[in-house]
Amino acid sequence: MGTVTIAQICDAIESTLGGATGMNRVQSYDELTEGIAAADLPLLQVYWESLGIDPGGGTDRTAFRGGLRQKPFVIHADVYAARRHQLGQDNEALVNIVDAMIDVIEEQDTKPYFGLAEIKSFSVDSITRSLFLYPDEQNKFVGARFVFTVWAY
Repeated sequence: MGTVTIAQICDAIESTLGGATGMNRVQSYDELTEGIAAADLPLLQVYWESLGIDPGGGTDRTAFRGGLRQKPFVIHADVYAARRHQLGQDNEALVNIVDAMIDVIEEQDTKPYFGLAEIKSFSVDSITRSLFLYPDEQNKFVGARFVFTVWAY
């Protein structure tokens, strides 16, 4: 088994969450655009945020794997639900797409998670309602940030 890459993890999450009911457009880390058209909404963007590397010893999880290093990848999945316009309508659009994404996440209850064998476990550390400015204050979007920690080796 080869080493999993950040690109593979981002693409796997993007591909899986992109299947959420109502999702109109999806972009992985290397497909992010400088602007968002109304026709793109709801839009999902998946990108890498940070990475840790297990020191390779001291826990039963690595000891029984012959010194294999586990890596926790922190991945962000931002969903842009609607251009900020009317609070009630904006929040309705947001809640609908977040509920659809949660349904897809809850389907990830058996391996391979997100269709990628190297992902051994994952957690959704937070789902936070957000007001995104993209790329300037004239373009405000109601959305949510999903923060995943993906354990892979």
